[in-house]
Amino acid sequence: MKKKELAICLLDEIEKLFPEATTELRNWKTPFQFLICILLSAQTTDRQVNKVTEKLFEKYPNAKSMSKASNKDIEHTVRGINYFRTKSKHIIEASKILEKDYKGIPPKDINELIKLPGVGYKTANVFLNDLYHANQGVAVDTHVSRVARLYGLTKNTNPTKISHDLEKLYPKRDWYKVNSTFVLYGRYILKAKKPDMERVVLKEYLVSGY
Repeated sequence: MKKKELAICLLDEIEKLFPEATTELRNWKTPFQFLICILLSAQTTDRQVNKVTEKLFEKYPNAKSMSKASNKDIEHTVRGINYFRTKSKHIIEASKILEKDYKGIPPKDINELIKLPGVGYKTANVFLNDLYHANQGVAVDTHVSRVARLYGLTKNTNPTKISHDLEKLYPKRDWYKVNSTFVLYGRYILKAKKPDMERVVLKEYLVSGY
């Protein structure tokens, strides 16, 4: 099977396992809050993020209130997640820009989003694809990277390069599906440790030695 055929087939098989794949980030009600959740989730589990966001959004529900928050208080509120000091700074800075330039609503254009502090290609595409099915790119995190590499869809290790490899393999209309489905597949079935081999699909196409 050629790489492009394998990619399409793999997505189809994973979709059967997770037919309604959605984000596991919770406690958000607005696009602004969802963006903050994603920003906080970098190199942190969704479960950890969910533990701090309910209190965070009770205090600061929108860009206007978040932009006026003290860095010390944000740090205290989200201190249970990795890199909370850096992320606290980014949250406040991004909120100031959103309030000033976008009336508190995150833009729907990836080139505008990635200008925000703490928002990279992956964060922007998770936001755009989960909320709007925008298909402006493929978001790649550790789970997507591992799944793609184990099936030989890419040899790259850089997330943005992996994104572009996957964008070449999938029709643009399907870009939004890749992150949400691959994440759940990598998180619960093709795990880095002790994968559930009984549920792994297309085993014969896994790289040798796995």
